[in-house]
Amino acid sequence: MRPSDNPPRPRSVKRTWTRDQLLKSLEIIGPLHTPLPPTLPPSPPVSRSNSPAPPSTKRKYDAPSESEHPKRLRMTPALSERPPQPQAVHLRVPPHISRNEPCEDGEVREDPPVASSSRIPVAPGIAIPNAVPIRRPRRGRMDIKHHDAIHDKYHNAGRLLKYSGDSRFWSTFAVGKKEYKPLANPPPPNSMYHKYGGLIARLELVDALVCFTYAIWNRDYARKTCYRNSWSTIEAFLAWCKQKWLSEEVIDAERSFIGLITMIEGFIHVRKMAYLAHNQLDRDVLKLYEDMRADVDKAATKAEQAPLPSNLGLPQKPQATPPMLPSPESIAPANSANSTPTTRDEGTPTSLPPPGPSAQQRAPHLPGQQTIRGRLLPHRYRDVPIPADTMDAMLSVTSTVSLPFLQNIREQTIGTTAAAHCLRESQTTLNLTTLVRFFPTTFARVINTTLLPTEEYEPDIEDEEGELYWPGQAITGEGLGWVCLLGKAMIKEFGKAYGYKGVDGVVPKPNPEEAGSNASFPASGYHQHQRPGSTPSGHTPHGSTHGYSSQPPPLPR
Repeated sequence: MRPSDNPPRPRSVKRTWTRDQLLKSLEIIGPLHTPLPPTLPPSPPVSRSNSPAPPSTKRKYDAPSESEHPKRLRMTPALSERPPQPQAVHLRVPPHISRNEPCEDGEVREDPPVASSSRIPVAPGIAIPNAVPIRRPRRGRMDIKHHDAIHDKYHNAGRLLKYSGDSRFWSTFAVGKKEYKPLANPPPPNSMYHKYGGLIARLELVDALVCFTYAIWNRDYARKTCYRNSWSTIEAFLAWCKQKWLSEEVIDAERSFIGLITMIEGFIHVRKMAYLAHNQLDRDVLKLYEDMRADVDKAATKAEQAPLPSNLGLPQKPQATPPMLPSPESIAPANSANSTPTTRDEGTPTSLPPPGPSAQQRAPHLPGQQTIRGRLLPHRYRDVPIPADTMDAMLSVTSTVSLPFLQNIREQTIGTTAAAHCLRESQTTLNLTTLVRFFPTTFARVINTTLLPTEEYEPDIEDEEGELYWPGQAITGEGLGWVCLLGKAMIKEFGKAYGYKGVDGVVPKPNPEEAGSNASFPASGYHQHQRPGSTPSGHTPHGSTHGYSSQPPPLPR
C-alpha cells in the first residue's frame, strides 16, 4: 500500500467540558460518603491485614492516675495534708472557634487538641478552658456616692478579715509557745477551718489586703486623683501579709498569692509615682528648667565677653609685680655695685618659657559631645564647637530648690526602684502560665473578655462568673482595680477546695468593753506591749506629702 493511500489522521482537539457535562459524567461514581475523621489511628501494616479492627474509631485521652503523680505533701505538721486541687474542666468552645468555618480550595480544617490550642505550657491533666464568661450588662460610670459606699463596705470587710487572720494565725502555734493565743470559739476539730487553720489564716490576710486596696482605689477613682496618705495606711499591713506568706513552705498554687501581693505593692508604687509626676513634679520641674535655661544663657554670654587671658588653659596666679628680672641696682649689695644677681631660693621670681599653643587653650566641645542637652543649651551653640571656658561657665550655674520639691524628687526615685523590684518579682510567680495551671476558671474569665482596660469600674468584685481583664501597663498609673478583681477571683477559686467562706467565716472581733486593755490591735501604729509581729489596725503614722492632692476625710474605723 502506498503511503498516499493512508489518509492523514486529524489532530486531536482538546475538549472543553461544561459544568453540566462534568456533573453528569461524575454520576457513575455514585454518592460520596462522609470522609473519615482525621483523628482515626493509623492503618495497620500489611502483615496484619487480618487483625481485628480497633474497638474505637477515635483516640481518647487517658488522664494520668493519681498513683502516677503523687501529690506533694506539706512539711508543716498542721498542714501535712491537702485536699485535691480543683482541676480544669472542658467547657464549651466559644463561637469564634468553629469547625464549620469556610475554608479555601476545599481545605479541611482540623480542630487541634485542647492542650495544644495554646502556646502556654500546661501541666499534664490540665485542660485550657475555652468557656466564655457571662457578659453582664454595662453599668457605666457611677457617681462619687456609689464609690464611697463601696469604699466603706470593703474597708470594714478588710478590718474583719485582718483581725480574723491574725487571731487564727496565733492560734496555730503550739500550746507551749509564747506566741500561742487560743480562739474564744475555735472551729470544730473535723472542719476545714481547723484542719487547715494556717492556710485559712493566710487566705484571710491576703483577702483583707485586697479589700483594703479595693476600698482606697474606689475613693481615688471616683475623684480621679491619688491620696498618698491613704495608701500609706496599708504599707505596714502589706509588709506583714507578705512576710507571712514568704515564711511558710507553700505549694506552687499558693506561690501565686505571693506574686499577687507583690503585684499590688508594685501597682501602688507606680500609681503614686504617676500622679505625683502629673500633678506636681511636672509643673515644678518645668519652672526650674526655664529658670536654669535663662541663667545658662546669661553665663554663656558673660564668658563670651570676657578678655582673652581668661581663655587661657593654665590657671593664672595674681601677682603684685609683673614676672620680670629686677634691676641690678635694686638687689646688689653695698660692696658690689656692678655685680649680677645670683640664683636665689626665694624672693626672686624666675622667668618661664612662653606656653605652647596646646597649653594656652583647651580643646573645644564639639557638637554631640556637650554635657548640656536639650533646650538648656543656647541655640547658637547647637551645631558649633563650644569653647572650654564657655562650657565651664554654663556648667557652673546652680539653682536653689525648696524642701518639698527635694522631698518629692527623693520619693519619686525611691518609688521607681521599689516598683521595678516588686513587678519583677511578681511576674515570676503570677503570670498567665500559672493562672491557667492553678486558676483555670479565672484564666477563662480573663482571656475571653470584651472589657476594655479603662473599664475597671464595670465588674462586681463578688461576681464569680463575669468578665475580667489582665492588669495592663502599670506605668499608666491605672490598673490597680483590675489587680483587686483578679486577686478576689483567685482567692474564691482557690479557697473552694478548703471550704473558705471569706467574711462569713471570720473570727468575730470582741466588743470594746470585753477587749479592754488586752486588745491585740492598738488604735494606731505599734507600741511596746504589742505582740511581736502583730499587725496595726491599718492606720500608721505618716509624714506630710506635697503635690498629690488634698487630704481626704479619715478612714472609717
